Amino acid sequence: MKQLSSALFFLLLSSVSIAQEEFASLDALARNTRKSDFPNPEALANALCKDLKNDREKARVLFTWVAENIRYDFKAVGRAGPEADSRKEYEDKLVKQVYRKGRGICMDYALLYKKMAEAVGLECAFIEGNSKGSLLGGWESHAWNAVNIKGKWELLDVTWGSGYSDDNGQFQQVFQPGFFFTPPRIFALNHFPEDDKWQLLEPPIDKNKFKKQSAFSYGDQVKGIADAEPFGIPLAKGADGKVELRLKMQQPPTVIKLTMGNRDLKFERLEKDGWLTLRFVPTNGRELQVWGGEKHRKGISATLIGVFPME
Repeated sequence: MKQLSSALFFLLLSSVSIAQEEFASLDALARNTRKSDFPNPEALANALCKDLKNDREKARVLFTWVAENIRYDFKAVGRAGPEADSRKEYEDKLVKQVYRKGRGICMDYALLYKKMAEAVGLECAFIEGNSKGSLLGGWESHAWNAVNIKGKWELLDVTWGSGYSDDNGQFQQVFQPGFFFTPPRIFALNHFPEDDKWQLLEPPIDKNKFKKQSAFSYGDQVKGIADAEPFGIPLAKGADGKVELRLKMQQPPTVIKLTMGNRDLKFERLEKDGWLTLRFVPTNGRELQVWGGEKHRKGISATLIGVFPME
């Protein structure tokens, strides 16, 4: 049984490697295609996709191009949009504006992606709703997309795919491929659409559960968290009084810090078959914070990578 498990695990790694190689060429194509060579986003989209084999490849190359070429514009948040006589005219003007300026907010990212996707024959939805502003919660208006691939809707967030806001409120443009075709149950950790059908979950979760569930950083597919066990339920003590949390990570951080109720916890750490297992005795606190980092000559730099509620 162990031999079979190992074989399946390495087969999975091989599949991931093949997929990464496929995306590597598509991502390189996107990064090497200049906007200045094309008068509008439709022309650019057609140039990017002219030699691609399938809709999945088209969706990816467009995701990468938008994420790598559009910067988030904090100054535009709350600013009135262009004057228009219809919703279509308003959206068309927004798309032209973000393409020309190379910056915008989430609505602009999602509308530009939709325009480019439809230009190459993809069925693409523009989705509005709310998101958790950070791993620690918050409630913000947001917009993202879904693409129909062979009859199956796939979720993506090209705004978050383009980078993030640092502690100083500055936009850091860092490609985050984990927001492309994210599994719906993972995507639902921090995306809550106005229309429940776009959760792509059966049954859909309600707003109260959305606000209380765990959150983890999955944008970086190498250093981020891809999955967790338990999932969708609070952490609870076992018969021995300890809590066990398993995190699926390609490259677990060298340094892990667990905090609860503003106190650091002692814990056991085990890595096996792509999963990082953490076992600890909880203190009084409503949630567990998981910090990950690396050692440097000047000390340790760590960032918050997961927040998990306690029972």
